[in-house]
Amino acid sequence: MSENKRKGLLSFLRGNPPREPDNYPERFYYEQIAAIVGAGGWTVDFIKKKSYFDKQLRTIFGTPATYKPSFKDSLSFYHEDYHELLAEVYEEIKNGVPYEAEAKMLTYAGKSFWARCIGKPIFGSKNKVIGIRGIILNIDDQKERELSLKNSLEIIEANNNRLFKFANHISHNLKNHVNNLELTSQLIDTDKLPEDQRELMANYAEIAGGLSKTVMQLNEVVTIQKKAKKKVETIDLQSIFEQCKSDLQSLIEEKNGYVYSDFSEAPEVQFNRGFFEDIFCSLIKNRLKNERHDRKPEIKAYSIEENSKTLVIIEDNGAGIEMEDRDEFVYYTYGTGEFKSRDQSIDLFIIKNQVEALGGTLEINSKPGYGTKFIIHIKKWNAE
Repeated sequence: MSENKRKGLLSFLRGNPPREPDNYPERFYYEQIAAIVGAGGWTVDFIKKKSYFDKQLRTIFGTPATYKPSFKDSLSFYHEDYHELLAEVYEEIKNGVPYEAEAKMLTYAGKSFWARCIGKPIFGSKNKVIGIRGIILNIDDQKERELSLKNSLEIIEANNNRLFKFANHISHNLKNHVNNLELTSQLIDTDKLPEDQRELMANYAEIAGGLSKTVMQLNEVVTIQKKAKKKVETIDLQSIFEQCKSDLQSLIEEKNGYVYSDFSEAPEVQFNRGFFEDIFCSLIKNRLKNERHDRKPEIKAYSIEENSKTLVIIEDNGAGIEMEDRDEFVYYTYGTGEFKSRDQSIDLFIIKNQVEALGGTLEINSKPGYGTKFIIHIKKWNAE
């Protein structure tokens, strides 16, 4: 036995491990990370006219151990839909331009998968490109989820568009019939009718009026998304609130109500002006109409900053309501302490849709005997 072999055997028997290469830790870490994330590396040497796949990339492509990669065969690993793009990328990278793109690729056995491809030029003397070095990251699971979600969103959007058109069609047709009912009730001279028929016609007119109002509200609901597409603007909360107070001044005086506002902490928001006019006026009006006999109506409105949002808060001292079902609550009139007036209740449903149509949220807190607080969360447009 030669001296070198004898020393090697003694070293093994003594349990001394062989010396690791200097770059072993780095290579070990790279291989472990690459295996976890599903990434492999490759290199093309234009000078030596050779290509190289590392161990992880061979695993991704499923190549045989004897397979020798070559630049001319690289197209076979890309789906044919990306061959033209790959040729354009190659011309750019020869000029020193790196690239990063998602592409559909093929394994050695022809199985397709999605990958993120990154390539950077290797520069030699005189800043000449002498090769390419890059990685391929297997993102098949992630991409399939993304495509599935995109497809689901497209289906939902298509269904929503059909539903919107259907609702718009129904509301338009109902409006015509309701107008005919109202006109008929107005043309009948009830003074010439017998007592029992006058009472019947009064009920008829009341039903026609209520149905007309419901159809108008339905039309408002189905047009919210269309109105939401209008450009948002920076609006002054105090000026809009004061305008609503002015419009409802006679009702405020009639109910002896107290309406207070302070938007000094967050005086402006980016929103649809028409929506906020509706929101303020509806909440003030509904509280005044649903008065409590044991206390004068009070409405307070203010705004605060909270992280990346502006909170616009409107609270009242009405009867409040038990919030067992918050989703159900928005379909009914608040402040009465019970579910009574459905013809006015859709106002709150409209408000909720107006807020959500522009990416906000409506929070409602209410308790019997303690009134109701409405909190509108509006995300700042310049917030990430």
